[in-house]
Amino acid sequence: MHLPHILYFSTLRNWLRLLWRYGRQIDVAQWPRALRITFFVIATIPIRVFERMRFGLAIRRHRLSEPPVFIVGHWRSGTTNLHNLMLQSPQFASVTMLHCAIPSGFLTWEWLARRILSRRLPKSRPMDAVPLGIDEPMSEDFALAGMTHTSHYLSYFFPQIAEQTFRETVLFENDSDGNAAHWSSHYEYLLRKVSYASGGKRLLLKNPPNLGRIPDVLKLYPDAKFIHVYRNPWLVHASTMKLMDRFMEGLAFQTHDVAAIEEFVSKRYAMIMRKWLSERCLIPRENLIELRHEDVIARPVEMVDSIFRQFGLTNWSTIHPRLKAYADSLAGYQNNEYTFDVEYLKRIDPYIREIAEQMGYSTP
Repeated sequence: MHLPHILYFSTLRNWLRLLWRYGRQIDVAQWPRALRITFFVIATIPIRVFERMRFGLAIRRHRLSEPPVFIVGHWRSGTTNLHNLMLQSPQFASVTMLHCAIPSGFLTWEWLARRILSRRLPKSRPMDAVPLGIDEPMSEDFALAGMTHTSHYLSYFFPQIAEQTFRETVLFENDSDGNAAHWSSHYEYLLRKVSYASGGKRLLLKNPPNLGRIPDVLKLYPDAKFIHVYRNPWLVHASTMKLMDRFMEGLAFQTHDVAAIEEFVSKRYAMIMRKWLSERCLIPRENLIELRHEDVIARPVEMVDSIFRQFGLTNWSTIHPRLKAYADSLAGYQNNEYTFDVEYLKRIDPYIREIAEQMGYSTP
């Protein structure tokens, strides 16, 4: 069972802009899907208008109670695991599947989204065995896909131009179209809306593309806390290939070539990691923690304890029993295993080796 396409609840303006920019890239075989999305987007205009009229002013006036805590890291580096561990603390709120499925209507039409998604959602994510429910935490770019053309999900919608859209929506290269400002505006609005819906709880967010947007995130939230999670780059690459395949199966408007996607994944890893390594110095030292995924897996309670202490997060005595119980429940979880043939390693090695050595990893 596939997830419902995340553009079904796009705003009309966003969907028309995507069609204007990339409509000619859609394969003929995908036109019926695009037509269904168009009909659904038009049919749900009243829902979005009603929500904007009812809550728009309140959201614009709302301000975050505290700077967000951002978990950043390349896709498949263990950010979700740490996110779920830290969300055992009730002080935090996060973007959820509900927010991503209906970003412009979740304040008033939650019942509708729950009714639709309860019939369509698989029990786990398509790329691993992590549970997937309507209240499970998700990445913000998932929600942004229905709000702005600057979501990284364009790479999954149009895999034949994945590198182009990655450079435009994550790295903000040659930003003559003002993509960075457009993203910032919609991102801030989304976070204010989620914070408003949570009653002002502090936001704990996990969004891999933000690893390449550090200057832009800091402009919005200069006092934010950052946790960078990293993992063996060769395992990350292999796992990312699986993620790309599963996501494009359900989301792409184009066919794709596996060799081209492998090259894109390699280039994307090198580009975003180099950008991160050159820009992490912009984050005040006291606001940054870097952790190996392998250490989080081995000592989850200890790692979260160290984060809470360094960042001065509250309620540790309250969260500790709940966190330990959750960590114990993961004891039988098995990560996907990968084998590496020589030719595969040769192809990806030029993009990975230098960064891997800086992080203390060697070729498998």
